[in-house]
Amino acid sequence: MNKETLINKITDLYLGYWRLNIKLIESSLSELEDEGLIKIDNLRYKITERGLEVLNNKEKALEEYDAKHFSKEGCARHSLWANVGLSGLEFVIGFISGSIGLIADAVHTAVDILASAVTWLGIRIDKETQAAFLGGIILCGIGLFIGFESLRNVFRGVEISFQLVALITITINIAVNGYFSFYKFYVGGRTRSISLVADAYHTKTDIWSSVAVFVGLLGASFGFFTLDSIAGAVVSIFIFLGGYELIYESRKLKRGEDPKLEKFSRFIRINVEKLTYNGVWASLWLLNLQEMTKEELFNSLKRGLGRRFPVMLEEDDYDRIYSLLEREGLVENIGGKLRLTQKGEEELKSQAISPGLPSYIHRSRFWFARRIRQYAEGL
Repeated sequence: MNKETLINKITDLYLGYWRLNIKLIESSLSELEDEGLIKIDNLRYKITERGLEVLNNKEKALEEYDAKHFSKEGCARHSLWANVGLSGLEFVIGFISGSIGLIADAVHTAVDILASAVTWLGIRIDKETQAAFLGGIILCGIGLFIGFESLRNVFRGVEISFQLVALITITINIAVNGYFSFYKFYVGGRTRSISLVADAYHTKTDIWSSVAVFVGLLGASFGFFTLDSIAGAVVSIFIFLGGYELIYESRKLKRGEDPKLEKFSRFIRINVEKLTYNGVWASLWLLNLQEMTKEELFNSLKRGLGRRFPVMLEEDDYDRIYSLLEREGLVENIGGKLRLTQKGEEELKSQAISPGLPSYIHRSRFWFARRIRQYAEGL
């Protein structure tokens, strides 16, 4: 295409929301030409063989990145070692500082590892129901013991040393668990892993016990030492409930039900609702840039939306998006090519920036630019 067409395409790319910097575009074109990635032929820019090779290498790099960072085995392994590290750190700082809340949270993390190991062992020896029941009994016992010790310390008012270090430790725990909760939800959805999604829900619950410890340590730093012991008692309740959940799940497994599947189904249902909205928006945006066949649209969605959305998309999902586009009269099929209708163009403009966002975000267009970046890989 020539320079004028290219500038118009970039305008379409951002739906006219960004003021174009012509000098920057000209500078970028000159740089691409100097590197031999594009060439000028009859005032038209064309991609060279080297440019195509660079583009293909970028595509492979994206695929390799996804394979490395979004595999369920890698996610489970990273999560396990993170829990081991966090538990060890909390144990050390808990004993040094004398914080019963921090020690309780360390035990909570440690027994989670133990519960996972017991469940894994049960699967290996084909005794998952018995293993889950045994793990639940162990967790309930540990929870009761920690609760008893915590309540004893409530009346003693044990002083805590190194309060700042203890606070930093529990803050790190909350941050790491928050990250791994999101990570497991994302990878679990993309790989359709029932176990990872169920574990992500569990990690999300664990964060609240750590928040209780944070509040207790914060209160102790102001001289309210009993709050730390109360936090320990709260964590013991979480441990006990975790044990009860395992016992309850063992009963379900015995009846042939799968409690992990229930959590996974809930996660998929929530995200499929988001998928429809994002899929329609991305389709309208892609068709705004150029007309394409239904197959080309699906391929673009798979490479853009499919890489960013936290659930592995299936053919039925794409068909549902297309059915909605067609049913609402947002696209029309002319000669095998899909084209936006006037209603589709209006819908695209209205969805570009949410009207509920503050005015300063409207002016900066940060949100809109982020969405463009997420979907642009589909080009």
